[in-house]
Amino acid sequence: MSIIVGTNDPTLSDHLKAFIQTSDALIVGIIGEGSSRELTSLWESPFENDTPGSMFSKAAGLVQAGALEGLGVEGGRTSKGTLNTTQVWSGTTPHTFNLVLELYAISDAYNQVQAAFIELEKAAAPELNGVTPGGRIPQEVALNAGRQIIYPECVITNVSRQLDGPISRDGYPLRGSVTLQLQTMTTVNQSDIPGTFG
Repeated sequence: MSIIVGTNDPTLSDHLKAFIQTSDALIVGIIGEGSSRELTSLWESPFENDTPGSMFSKAAGLVQAGALEGLGVEGGRTSKGTLNTTQVWSGTTPHTFNLVLELYAISDAYNQVQAAFIELEKAAAPELNGVTPGGRIPQEVALNAGRQIIYPECVITNVSRQLDGPISRDGYPLRGSVTLQLQTMTTVNQSDIPGTFG
């Protein structure tokens, strides 16, 4: 059974909290300002340089520049058409979450702040062997943001936390924020998106 760390403040609605489940712990934090969900589709113009004039680019350039007007060739013309600007889909990146988690101690600075920082960094780090191959890659995590966004298979690609802030007598932070970037393991199909909203 995994431990629960972070700020699971009972006075706040679960809709304001993010829950990140790792193999070792359930990390709970308050969703901070600037948190976002991002989906990027990749489009490109593969025909941009494929024109009848591309084989004779210097001649096409001379025509466009009007250098051949003395020979009866009208300037200001191009060999490009709207087909050259057609966008072609080349893929969609996995969903990306830029998540700001606010943590603060209600009664236990270690478990409610420090341990959450530790568990998040553990989830983003590998466990490599000293000499031989075969170590463990960073683990997958499950994300539940505000009981509204649910993804069972994500990876943490970045963890950044503040080092300043108030400290307890034991030397643990009393509050702090951590900024995470998470990505789904795969691109999510259109038909699957409604199911990611709780």
